[in-house]
Amino acid sequence: MSCLECKSDSPGAIRFRLLEVHTLHIRDFDGEKIIQALGEFQNYEICTACALEGARVFLYPAKLILSKCFAFFMLILAGMILTLLLTVNDSWPGLEGLFPVKVIGPLAVIVGLSGIFANVREILRVRESVSKMNHDEALHFSAYRLIIENAPKKYNDNDITYIPVSKETQRMSPSQLAEKYNLLSAVAVKAHKLIEEEKINE
Repeated sequence: MSCLECKSDSPGAIRFRLLEVHTLHIRDFDGEKIIQALGEFQNYEICTACALEGARVFLYPAKLILSKCFAFFMLILAGMILTLLLTVNDSWPGLEGLFPVKVIGPLAVIVGLSGIFANVREILRVRESVSKMNHDEALHFSAYRLIIENAPKKYNDNDITYIPVSKETQRMSPSQLAEKYNLLSAVAVKAHKLIEEEKINE
C-alpha cells in the first residue's frame, strides 16, 4: 500500500481503516430526500513525511489561508470593480432604475468577505487544536485530514463519506454516530454493529 498523498511506499506510515457511507440525494416536488447505504471497508495510509508537512501547514497556515480564500478575494475584487463601474457610469443606457443590477457588486463583496471570515475562523480553530496536541496526535490528525481530502468522494451519483474505525467510534452509540457523521438512524445502527465487530491494533 502506498501513501494516498504522495503515492510513495514509506515504512512507518500512518494507517486508517474507514467504512464508506454512500449517500444519494433525490430532489422531487416534496423537497430533497436522501437514500443512504454503507459501502465497503477501505484501508488507506499516509506516510510520516506527508503527515508532518500537513501538521506544519496547520500550525503555520498562511499558504492554506491564501489557497482557501483566493476565490473569495477575486470575488471581492470583481464586486468592487463592478460597483465602481456602475457608480461612475450611472447614466449608461438601460441601467436607469435597475436596482438589482446595482446591488450585484456590493453583494459580491459581502459574500466574499463572509467566505474569507468563515474560512479563516475555521483554519485558526484547527491551528489552535493542533497546537495543543502532542507530536503523535498532531501527525495522526494531519494524516486523517489528508486521507479525507484524497479519498474518493463520488461513486456514480452517490456522495461518499467515511467513518473511521477507531476506539473512539467503537465507544459511540448509534445516535452519536448519526449526529457526527450525518447518518440516517437505520444506517447508524448498521454502522455501529460493523465498527464494533472490527479488531483494532493500537
